[in-house]
Amino acid sequence: MNFLKFIFSNFWIWLGFFILLGLSYDFFIKIYDKTSRHKRIMKHGYPPAHCDVDGDFKEKEIEEE
Repeated sequence: MNFLKFIFSNFWIWLGFFILLGLSYDFFIKIYDKTSRHKRIMKHGYPPAHCDVDGDFKEKEIEEE
């Protein structure tokens, strides 16, 4: 409860808390993405040429004339 009182005590403290929260959330999502990609590549090998790094089908590239 004291933590919430501290966060809401000042606008700048509240803003800083949410900035740090957003940065840490992004950091952990990137770590999860990298480790899951590593596990997929180790399990199935490098994806074939018609797939991207994650193993999803590539979108067909439109050739401009």
